[in-house]
Amino acid sequence: MCSSALANFFIDKAKEECIIMSNLKLQKLMFIGYGWTLALIDKDLTGTEGFEAWQHGPVLPSIYHQMKCYGDTPITKPAMDYDSDENKVYIPIIQDKCVKEILEKVWGIYKSFSAWSLRNLTHKTGSPWDSSFERKSMFIDIPEEEVKEYYTKYITALLDEDD
Repeated sequence: MCSSALANFFIDKAKEECIIMSNLKLQKLMFIGYGWTLALIDKDLTGTEGFEAWQHGPVLPSIYHQMKCYGDTPITKPAMDYDSDENKVYIPIIQDKCVKEILEKVWGIYKSFSAWSLRNLTHKTGSPWDSSFERKSMFIDIPEEEVKEYYTKYITALLDEDD
């Protein structure tokens, strides 16, 4: 699994449903999807890269840099990756059915949120971003275990509300 495949899941969904996808919104959806998959199936969707605590929330730097050319305008092209064995650039997609089901749920819940609303969600007091950013240093890694613990509690609370 790689961060480009995670990005492309949400970019593709937005394109299919004619929903505007900015870099800010993409970053927050990827983080939430990452948190849900860690909590539910203990699967890291980012490969060797981790999320960092930036001023406006969690960011996957490689995706940010690929998409920063869009500024705050809609993303129109997929994220790319490089296969050094094949010496070619390709468009990665998520193959894992279970991961797709979780990301579909995340998309269904959060697709209508604005980028700024998603930013505010990831900025909640006690969130993984909050505890990492509080260390007074930007670009610090957000620990995977903190993300998993936070989203496990969050999803459990959501399920308790449904009972």
